[in-house]
Amino acid sequence: MVESLFRRAKQFIGIEEEAGEENYGQQLEMSSILKAKKEKERENRPDVLLEIISYEPKVYEDSLNISGHLRAGCPVIINLKHLDPAEGTRLIDFVCGTAYAIDGHMMKIGETIFLFTPNSIAITSADDKASFGEELVIERDKRDSFFSR
Repeated sequence: MVESLFRRAKQFIGIEEEAGEENYGQQLEMSSILKAKKEKERENRPDVLLEIISYEPKVYEDSLNISGHLRAGCPVIINLKHLDPAEGTRLIDFVCGTAYAIDGHMMKIGETIFLFTPNSIAITSADDKASFGEELVIERDKRDSFFSR
């Protein structure tokens, strides 16, 4: 009886056809449509261009919330000032694993402050930008001198 109730509810929603056929392909398609819809909603929020979440965890278990936000595509700043060093190391190791799993990035900003970003957001230090810019100027000068001969 319970299975019958669930089957009728699925039919009403449109997940299962009335003939009782398995629509695994349609279920996968539905989940991909819902995922695309969530991503589109996130892109269409005009008031929030980018959200960075700052955490000051007090217990190791906060690593689950931090990793969840990172997996959702939000950059996260973690300040470990309230944790003892052993728990702080464990927490950072856990979040580093999450960042690695999603091809994200990590940078140590201060003694106890870390920045984690998803794959879509790169972290570049100002020193790297300066040296990169100098290389472009040098190559441009070489090009100009080559054409002036």
